[in-house]
Amino acid sequence: MGRTLLRAAMTRRALLRAAGARRALLRAATTRRTLVRDAALAGVAVPFTAMLLWLTGRDGTPDTFAVQVLMAAQTALIVLRRVSPVWCVALMLVLQTAISAAAPHGTGLRGVGPAIAVYTGGTLLATRSAITLAVVTAVVEIGGYAALSVPPLRNPPLQLAQLLLHLALSLLVYVGAALLGSHLAMRRRYTEAVAARAAADADAHQARTEAVLSAERARTARELHDVAAHHLTSLIVQATLVERLLDRDPEAARGHAAAIREEGRNTLHNLRLIVGALRDGDAADPHLPDGSGLAMIDRLVAGGEGVLTVDGAPGRRDPAVELALYRVAQEALTNARDHAPGAPVTIALAYRESETTMEIHNGPPSARPVPRDRAHRGFGLIGMRERASLIGASLTAGPDTDGGWRVHLAVPHPRPGA
Repeated sequence: MGRTLLRAAMTRRALLRAAGARRALLRAATTRRTLVRDAALAGVAVPFTAMLLWLTGRDGTPDTFAVQVLMAAQTALIVLRRVSPVWCVALMLVLQTAISAAAPHGTGLRGVGPAIAVYTGGTLLATRSAITLAVVTAVVEIGGYAALSVPPLRNPPLQLAQLLLHLALSLLVYVGAALLGSHLAMRRRYTEAVAARAAADADAHQARTEAVLSAERARTARELHDVAAHHLTSLIVQATLVERLLDRDPEAARGHAAAIREEGRNTLHNLRLIVGALRDGDAADPHLPDGSGLAMIDRLVAGGEGVLTVDGAPGRRDPAVELALYRVAQEALTNARDHAPGAPVTIALAYRESETTMEIHNGPPSARPVPRDRAHRGFGLIGMRERASLIGASLTAGPDTDGGWRVHLAVPHPRPGA
């Protein structure tokens, strides 16, 4: 036992290590793909920045060469924009300060790298953090320009106004880039959430459909099982009588054989009706030949299985109620035949204005019940209660004072206009 537990613990640790290794490999692969894409972007942005410097008409003086190197290095830092946008912007601002110091006074050179990094911060950081990063970038950039690149003061009010204008433009560019990134990231998350919700709804709909189909299959299986169990039990009883009467009373045996033939026809007819309903999807109830549960119950007791009494007129017929009455009576008769062989059985149907009731009562068994295979019995009280609940009826079943068994089904009628 101890070795088994130790082996299981070692296996669990090995599985956890393997899962951790797979996650690490997945993160490494994702990071590698991100770095490759950002390196390609930097490879395009560096010559683009150099071309912008060339278009400004700068000469090849050493300080201009240093500015070109610094701006190329600043643009190449785009590679780190999705690894850590904050550190990427921080390193770019350090190089921007060096560019302000190396550039000729009053030029105010800047590259495209900081704007791209701030935009990426908008896609990866919270909106407030992204806006703060954009404001810091604009302030540090203009502050470095004011401290290191502004020419000697000649007209302080005008130069101050120019600095404020530069600051406003930088704030507009960087805050706009951050908000754009934040907006696009929000749209992307919203699209993903909508897709996930649609997938969840589709899964839920599929689950509901499967549940309905499973319930329908169970109901159909119950119908087929009840029909087969009732009729086949009757056939077995009749065949037993034929076997016993064959030598003593051939005429009676012949009558029972005819009953077996008729019962077999009824069984085949009912099964064909159920299967036909599954095939055709007809809304009409195929289990009741004339739509009347009373007629079918009367046929159940026609062979002497019980005595039927009816009080009142059925009135308006609900196929679901009629079917439930018939199936409950059928199951109760089968139970009485199995558990109380030879006992008298009575079925009392009462049609009232407020409800329809049916009571099946059998006396104590006159012979010892014959054990039967439970795997081939009907669904018993559970099936009857399920049928009652489907039509909003109540069903009680239990032993009676005379030692027999009583089943009572009450189906309330809907109020007019309800």
